[in-house]
Amino acid sequence: MGCFTKLALFIVNFAIFAAGVAVVALASMIINTDNTYGNLLINGIFTLPIIILIAGLIIVIIGFLGCCGALKGSSCMLKTYAFIIIVLLIAEITLGILLLIYPNKAEEAIKDGMDKVFYNYGIDEATEKSIDAIESDLKCCGVDGYMDWKNYPYGQGGNVSRGCCIEDDSDECFMNKNNLPEEEAQKYIYTKGCYAALKDDLKDETIALGVVLFIMAIVQVLAVTCACGLAKKSSGSTHYA
Repeated sequence: MGCFTKLALFIVNFAIFAAGVAVVALASMIINTDNTYGNLLINGIFTLPIIILIAGLIIVIIGFLGCCGALKGSSCMLKTYAFIIIVLLIAEITLGILLLIYPNKAEEAIKDGMDKVFYNYGIDEATEKSIDAIESDLKCCGVDGYMDWKNYPYGQGGNVSRGCCIEDDSDECFMNKNNLPEEEAQKYIYTKGCYAALKDDLKDETIALGVVLFIMAIVQVLAVTCACGLAKKSSGSTHYA
C-alpha cells in the first residue's frame, strides 16, 4: 500500500510539473504574441501574464521537488511539501475569487498601465514604434478608442498615432483625426480601442490558461491528500521501528 501511495504521489506531482510547464508555455505565448509588444511589456501592460509566468515556474519547481519527496518518503519533507501546496492552493483560490469579485479593478489596472505607455508616444522612439506596431496589427487606436489621443501630449493638436491609419500611404492620414465624429474618422483610421482588441486577440490563450489552472487546482488537492497519507504512514513506520 505504501508503494502504491508513493507511486500515486509521484504521478500526481509529475502531473503538477506538467501543468506548471503548460502554464509557463501559455503565459509565455501571451507575452510573446508579437515581439513588437516588448516595450509595452516593460511598461506594465502584461503584468498579469508575468505574474502567471512566475507562478508557473514555481509550480514546476514544486512538482519536481514533490517527485523527489515521493521517492524518498521522508515524513518531514512530505509534510513541508503538503504545507507549501496548501498555501499555494489558498493563494490561487483567493486570487481567483478576487478577480471574479473585482473584475473592473483588474481592467482599470491594465488600462492605467496602457495609458502610461501611450502618454509617452512621440517622446520615446521605442515606445512609438511599439504602439504603431500594435495598433497596425490589431487594427485599433488608443486605449478605449481613437478619441483617447486627446488626453496625450502627442494628440493635443488633434492628431492620432500613425499606427491608427487604415492605409499608411500619406503623411497626413493621422493628422487632425481625434476630433472627428466616429462615422467620419472610420474612413481614415481605426477607431476601436486597443484594450478591447488585445482581449479579443488573447481570448483563446486566456481560456486555455483558465482550464489549465482549474485542472492544476484539482491535481494539487490530490497531491496534498497523497502526501499527508504517505507522511502519516512514514511517521507510523518510524515510530514502530
